Amino acid sequence: MLRRNPTRIELKLTDIETEYEVVKKEQESERSKNLGVAPNLTPLILKTKSELINERIGYDPKPKPQTSHRPIVN
Repeated sequence: MLRRNPTRIELKLTDIETEYEVVKKEQESERSKNLGVAPNLTPLILKTKSELINERIGYDPKPKPQTSHRPIVN
């Protein structure tokens, strides 16, 4: 394998200025896009740690109704 001499990468001031302008325009366009959209008015639902874990693993602790075909006799 041939070893080559390291090359120098020079960063010019114009490169930095153009990159700054591009990033600035992107941020302004996102801000204007976010201001035009109505804020989400749904209420924030807080969940406990156990509820989050149950939701993540797919466990539903609520009892399901019994689906038997036998009539209920009192």
